[in-house]
Amino acid sequence: MTTIDHGRSLHTTTTSAVAVPPIEEAPSCPLCRTDDYLIFEEFVPARQAENSTDLLPASASYTCSECGTFNAHAVPESWRPPQWFWYS
Repeated sequence: MTTIDHGRSLHTTTTSAVAVPPIEEAPSCPLCRTDDYLIFEEFVPARQAENSTDLLPASASYTCSECGTFNAHAVPESWRPPQWFWYS
């Protein structure tokens, strides 16, 4: 698997070395095995799909400041990035 982290570096790993987070898992770096170094790039709360009653899952994208790995995936509906809030 090749991971690009917005031009900072290019990491190539095999799928056996890095576990891809399953759907709706809280963010954590698969290489460092912690969430201590995560920088959240984007967070989208769960929302209703346009012209549908279906609920789209919450999602987050983030970079590990320790190893430079970038990840993005669905997160649990109740999860929020640390110190995250809506601006009003």
